[in-house]
Amino acid sequence: MEPTIASEASAVHARVGEAVKSAPVPRREPELMVVGGGKGGVGKTCFSVNAAVEIGRKGWKVVLVDADLSCSNLETMLGQRAEKRLDDFFHQRGRKNLEPIVSKTKYENLSVVPGTTGLVEVANPKFQQKAALLRELRKLDADLVIIDLDAGAHLDTLDFFLQTESNGVVVITPEKTSVDNCFKFLRATLFRKIERFYRSPEVAQVLKRKETLGDLLESIRSIEDFETSMKNRLCGEIIALAQSFRPQIVVNRAKNEVEARGTANVLIKYLRQLLMIEAEMLGHVVFDTIVPQSVNSGVPFVASHPREPVARCVVDIVNRMGYR
Repeated sequence: MEPTIASEASAVHARVGEAVKSAPVPRREPELMVVGGGKGGVGKTCFSVNAAVEIGRKGWKVVLVDADLSCSNLETMLGQRAEKRLDDFFHQRGRKNLEPIVSKTKYENLSVVPGTTGLVEVANPKFQQKAALLRELRKLDADLVIIDLDAGAHLDTLDFFLQTESNGVVVITPEKTSVDNCFKFLRATLFRKIERFYRSPEVAQVLKRKETLGDLLESIRSIEDFETSMKNRLCGEIIALAQSFRPQIVVNRAKNEVEARGTANVLIKYLRQLLMIEAEMLGHVVFDTIVPQSVNSGVPFVASHPREPVARCVVDIVNRMGYR
């Protein structure tokens, strides 16, 4: 009897589980939280900064990383300038070390890795430079490393977002354009995940021509040269990869929780039906004129207006993440 797609997916999950059980316990590494979303201007950096300040205030050691390698602005929101930047890390000779780039902030338990100057040379790092940065991030002396990504779906951005299975946070606003762009970002991220799993130019070419996961699975089932067992195995692996990808959604600039939940549900529905991704709503941040004021002043609103509803929204999200 030929194995079914469902049985192949279950077998993949079982193999992954057995590998985890048999693996030696690694040294403690910081948790990674990656914040993306596709569309620019939705408030990714603002959320990252305020969440980092609040988590640090609760006693957790946090490092905030500006991974926008072309238009970094994290320092502006914190109201400070660092002496060293990611440019200096990329220009290090020999084995690279991120520790000298980490800068203290005036906020409790919070340090920052400043972004680059935006020059072409450092805005497009080589593979080895990117790999070194990802390696060094996991060595930082911290409980949590928050990586604030740039807009768009560049390969660098997708690879950063794939550094965590469960702590990938996407920030959207109630506008349809934001939801559409976030869907495209997560689709690109999933297809990048599949491409990296197979490391095959042929798979990469097929992915470029597909808009949904169903399209991809159908194209595999239609390959005449493959036996049914091979088709089922490939489809099972791809479904397992999609189901292991669980992004969390933050709706920014919402009028209220009802609008935020409605917006998140639209994206969740698209992801489930078209990509077999199960996302969940992490929380929302209400619209407030305090936000642009805090950005311009260089003081995060959780510090300047801790009792306002917009700050309490961030506190609720942080608590839901387990940083109490």
